[in-house]
Amino acid sequence: MSEPGRSGLNEAILAFGIRVLSAVLMLGLQILLARLMPLDFYGGYVAAWTWMLALGSFAALGFAESSVRFLPRYRARGQEARLRAYWRFGLSLVMAVSTGLAVIAAVLAHMLGADGGPGLLVLLVGLGLPFLALEYYLEGIARSFGWFRLATVPVYIIRPLLIGAICLALVQAGMVLTLPLVGAILIAAMALVAIGVALVIAWRLRFSGPVRATARQKSLWLRAALPLLAVSGLEDLASYADVLVLSLLATPDEVGLYFAAARALALANFVGYAIYLVSGRRFALDLASRDRAELQRSVHVASRLTFWSTLAAVAVTLLAGPFLLAAFGPAFVEGYGVMVSWAWGCWPRRSAGRLANCWSWPDGSGP
Repeated sequence: MSEPGRSGLNEAILAFGIRVLSAVLMLGLQILLARLMPLDFYGGYVAAWTWMLALGSFAALGFAESSVRFLPRYRARGQEARLRAYWRFGLSLVMAVSTGLAVIAAVLAHMLGADGGPGLLVLLVGLGLPFLALEYYLEGIARSFGWFRLATVPVYIIRPLLIGAICLALVQAGMVLTLPLVGAILIAAMALVAIGVALVIAWRLRFSGPVRATARQKSLWLRAALPLLAVSGLEDLASYADVLVLSLLATPDEVGLYFAAARALALANFVGYAIYLVSGRRFALDLASRDRAELQRSVHVASRLTFWSTLAAVAVTLLAGPFLLAAFGPAFVEGYGVMVSWAWGCWPRRSAGRLANCWSWPDGSGP
C-alpha cells in the first residue's frame, strides 16, 4: 500500500474509533440527563438544544463547509498567506453574525419573559449560537488540514464528559437540575471547548508575514460559502424538523420521550460520519491535483461504504432498541415504536448521504 493510501486508512481508523467512543459518550450523557432531570425539564433541554443546532449552520455561514474546499488547495500549492487570510476572515465574520443573532435573541427573550416558557428557550438558544457557530467553523478548519483529533476529540469526547461530570457533581451536592442550570452548563462547556480549539488553531497557523484578504478573495469565499450555507442549513432544518415542530405543539414531557426513542438510532450514524470526516479532505486533494478519475473513484467508494455500513449499523441498533430505551428509564420503553417508524421512514431515502443523515444526532455533533 502506498504511503498516501496507508495514511488515509489510518485516518479512517482513527476517525472511526473516535466516533464510536463519542457515540457511546453522547448516548450515555442523554441517559444521564434523562435520569437526573425531571422529565419536563429534560424535554425543555431537548427542545432548546435542537433549536440551537437547527440555527447553528446558518450562524456558521457555510464557512465550515467551504473551508474544506479552499484550505487543502492553498496548502498543497504553498499559498500560506491566502490560507491564513481565509482563517481570519471566516472567523471574524462568523463571530460577528452569530453574536448579532445572540443579541436579537436576548431582546426577543426579554420581550417574551426570560423566566420561563418560550422566552427562556429563546434566551438559551441565542446565548449558545455564537459558540456553536464557532465550533462548526473550527471543525471545518481542522478537517481541512487533516487534524482529525482536533476536529473530533474536544467536541465529541471532552465536551460530553465535562457536561456529565458537572451535572453529576451538582446532583451529589443536592441541587436539582433545572432547565436554566443545565442550559448554562451546556453553554459554558461549548464556550470552553470552542475557545480552546480556536487558540490551538491560531497557534498552529501563526504567521509572521502580512495577512490581509483582498476584496476579490472575500467575494470569492462568500460566493462559495453562501450556497453551502443554504444547503447545510436547510438540511439541518429538515433533519431536526420533527423535534422542532413537536416542541411547538407538544408538552416538554412528550418531547423528551420522543427524542429519546427517535434519536437512539443515532448510534448507527457514527459509521457514516467516520467516512465523511476523512472523505471531504480526500475529495479536495483529488480536485486540487486535477485527477478527475481519482476523484470519481473516491466518491464512489465513499458512497458505497457509507450506505452499506450505515444500513448494517441501523439493523444492529434496532435489535438493541428495547434495552437502549430502558436505560433512559421505564417510561421511555414505550417509545420503541418510534424507533421502528424512524427506520422505516428513512429507508426510502436510499442515497448514501441522506441515509446516514437520517439517523444523525439532532446536535449533529454533540451532547
